[in-house]
Parts: sequence; C-alpha cells; structure tokens
Amino acid sequence: MPRVADEHLHDRILEAAQRLWRTYGDKGLTLRGVARQAGTTTTTVYKRFPSKEALLHALAERVHEQLLARITSAASLEEGNQRHLSFAENHPEEYKLLFGKAWTSVFAPGRARPVRDWFLSQFAAKFGGQPKDYALAHLALFLATHGAASLLTEAEGQALASAREISKEISAKLIKNAKIFRRKRTR
Repeated sequence: MPRVADEHLHDRILEAAQRLWRTYGDKGLTLRGVARQAGTTTTTVYKRFPSKEALLHALAERVHEQLLARITSAASLEEGNQRHLSFAENHPEEYKLLFGKAWTSVFAPGRARPVRDWFLSQFAAKFGGQPKDYALAHLALFLATHGAASLLTEAEGQALASAREISKEISAKLIKNAKIFRRKRTR
C-alpha cells in the first residue's frame, strides 16, 4: 500500500523549530533536533529545508505572519502598536530572529509591506488625507516601537516595567501628533 503524505508535516516541522528556537535560540536549533521534536526523520526535514539557513528563513517568515496577524487585527493604531510591543515582550527570541538574522530577507526591497500599509491606512482614517501622506509618521512610530521592542526582549524586572510604560507614552504622543509628520501635497 502506498504511503500517504502527511499534509501537516511542514507545519509540524516549523512548530517544532519555533519551540526549539524559543527555548534554546540559535545553538539549540538543529535539523536533527527539529526532526525529533516534529516526530519525523532528519532526512525528511532536509528534503524540505536543505540547510539550517533555509529553515531559519522559513521560521522567520512564519514569525512575520504571526506578528502581521496580531497587528492587523487590531481595532486602532494604538492597539496595533501595543500588540507589536506585546509580541516582542512575549516572544523575545522570535522577535530577535525576525529583526536580526532574517531581517534583510523578510523585509527585502520590493517585498510587500502589509504591516506598514495597515498603519498608513489607519493614520489616514484617523487624521484624513491619503495613506502615503503618513510615511514619515509611520517610520517615526516604527523606529520608536522597534527600539522599545528590542529593549523589551532583554529587560527584566523594573527595567521591563519602565520600558513598557515609557514606550506606551511615547507611542501615544507620536500617534496623537502624527500630523506634524504628514507630507504636504503640492499641486
């Protein structure tokens, strides 16, 4: 009887890789370990991901999709921004992978930017004008948020609480004053 392909194997491999990455980071992520965690063979993992780099890229894409889903399902700019920070705080290793090793491939020039597009649309809906008018506002908010998120992946105790509160206050002020970054239209 012919073998039946496991339609969930790819996802199981990536889930196993994410668990290992979250717990052990780069040093704990091996294709052999992923195979063991996913309940398959190392050969099977190699057939889908020919190298650790290929697996890391696929894992970063998965993490990006998770962050994207969290942010773009928010009801407001403020909530979307807080979800970004919360993701970094609750998934520090994944956040570091996404904005570390994998950053240049996941956010390569020419690739779609659905999170940016969501924020731009939210700015336009809140303050008027066209989404592209708020490119600088989004960039300012992203840079402040990413800086805070990077701190949240490392901070502990009082430093964590302080970084969380300060970033919330700064983000709120940036959003409230987004119009100062709005591009002026000329005819």
